[in-house]
Amino acid sequence: MIFQILKSILILAGTITGVSIAYSLIDKYPQAVNELIPWENPHFILAGLLGFIGYLICSMIGRGLNEWLEKRIEETNVYNLTWSALGFTLGTIVANLLFIPVYILMFKGVGKFDLQDQYLNSLISMFYLVFPVLFNLLFAYLGVKILLRYKKYQNMAKGEEVKVSSKILDSSAIVDGRFADLFKLGFIEGNILVPNFIVNELMFLANSNDLNKKNRGQKGLETIEKLKKSFPDNFVIINNDYEDINEVNGKLVKLSTELKASLITQDFNTKKLAELENIKVLNLNDLSNALKPIFVSGEDVEIQIVKRGKEPYQGVGFMSDGTMVVIEDGGDHVGEVVKTKVNNILQTGAGRIVFCRIGEKKD
Repeated sequence: MIFQILKSILILAGTITGVSIAYSLIDKYPQAVNELIPWENPHFILAGLLGFIGYLICSMIGRGLNEWLEKRIEETNVYNLTWSALGFTLGTIVANLLFIPVYILMFKGVGKFDLQDQYLNSLISMFYLVFPVLFNLLFAYLGVKILLRYKKYQNMAKGEEVKVSSKILDSSAIVDGRFADLFKLGFIEGNILVPNFIVNELMFLANSNDLNKKNRGQKGLETIEKLKKSFPDNFVIINNDYEDINEVNGKLVKLSTELKASLITQDFNTKKLAELENIKVLNLNDLSNALKPIFVSGEDVEIQIVKRGKEPYQGVGFMSDGTMVVIEDGGDHVGEVVKTKVNNILQTGAGRIVFCRIGEKKD
């Protein structure tokens, strides 16, 4: 009901604005209007036309705003609606407090424009009414957005998201950088948490005299900036620290346990320590191995032999995904593309190795 009243006020203001502009043009340029509209009563036609345009524009804006608000309200749970109502109230209060000096000046007539055109003069009073309403709506909207953002930030810092567990990044994952692309593509969901002691570790590496460590630290800090810009609503640096624990691995494990969050790492020791504490660990190497194609014994595989293996009769090639292929009788076919049959598959900590024998050489 309230929104319908606001919509009616908006439409009425648009219509009156169009009609007033029309009569102002007629009063200033009567000859041009008569030439432009060569019919009887051109002033009525122009006023009706511009008034209808103002009505149409404001009606479309009001209808679109109404549909957008109804959709957002239906998709928002009661908890968020309560926070939104509180933000709306606070925003309106702040807007009126800031507008008190303007109200006083308007009441005393300070700054009132006295235009020569009587029709445009009639719009001044209407704008004195419409402008405060728009100012209140703007601050109410800002109040809702700020309060919801604050509530979401607090939940992120406390790890209270119920749908998807938060993800804690360690320095190895940040330096790797590929996880940022997985977050962007939506393969990894949830909030991204980076402990402050990890940021300090990266800053220490960036200031190191060792060139390799310095590059790793700088790359890690650049990745953090990238995550901040790409996920402003899902990225937070938390200040949780444990002075009684000296090792970073132990701090990460304890933090993940307290927040019930998953740990993203590329470090083997951190991964094993977290798994001992029943913490869910995401490792990009494991993901890469899982995405590699699975071969079965007897399957035909075409591969280019790029070098000899450990034994003179062995040849070594690589699949497009980096999987190593050892060809038992391929030592004499280096540089050639051969058709092989899979004999065996060996899974190692570094990845998967496929053992084959040449079935037919390909020209």
